[in-house]
Amino acid sequence: RRQASSLLFYDPSGALSAEIGLGRWEDSDPARVNARSITGGASLDGRFAWTLESRASWNTLKTKTIASQRTLRFYGAGGREIWSEEGADALPDGDPLVFSADGETCLVALRSAEGWTVSVRTYLGNALWEPGPFPRLEAMSITPNGRYATLRWNEPEKRAMHTFLDITAKTKKELPSTQFFLGQTRMDDAGLVYSGKKLVFAFPAGKGPETVDISTSTEVPKP
Repeated sequence: RRQASSLLFYDPSGALSAEIGLGRWEDSDPARVNARSITGGASLDGRFAWTLESRASWNTLKTKTIASQRTLRFYGAGGREIWSEEGADALPDGDPLVFSADGETCLVALRSAEGWTVSVRTYLGNALWEPGPFPRLEAMSITPNGRYATLRWNEPEKRAMHTFLDITAKTKKELPSTQFFLGQTRMDDAGLVYSGKKLVFAFPAGKGPETVDISTSTEVPKP
């Protein structure tokens, strides 16, 4: 479970078995300023968790970076680390990792000098697909069943785009964000993409992407 300042791990009996502190810490000495931060999260069902630890050192005036390092860690039962990744980084207004409903499939945001890449992985750390690079990744989400994903990215001063992924078929479709009302979308477990109440795009099962004309699109089915 994720708490305000820690991740708590429980054993099968419900007893607390491990705890990882979350937060930001800073110290200094005559030569440098050192900062360390740890953020974290857990899957909806509580089977898996992650932390992102960032370390950085600057000169005393904080005008020059001396060293920096990031490490994402993925945990399973009892807080046992399953795998780690040093290229991961948090999105500007989000996390570095998002889970499917069962936690067995996740998206990991990777950042390098070439841009951002999204690594689709199993809970064991196996990479299924790594679309990218994207100049600036803004958001990413995965459907509850772990089959489809939505990436929102932009090229500064040029364009904003949405990329939709069918993870199982390894196919994708890119559309300008201007096609979506206020740039907002949602995708369901059937691979249907909506903007407001309008169906904009669909991934037919077992086939490649198919664009739907917004002017004749249908409304969201009522439950």
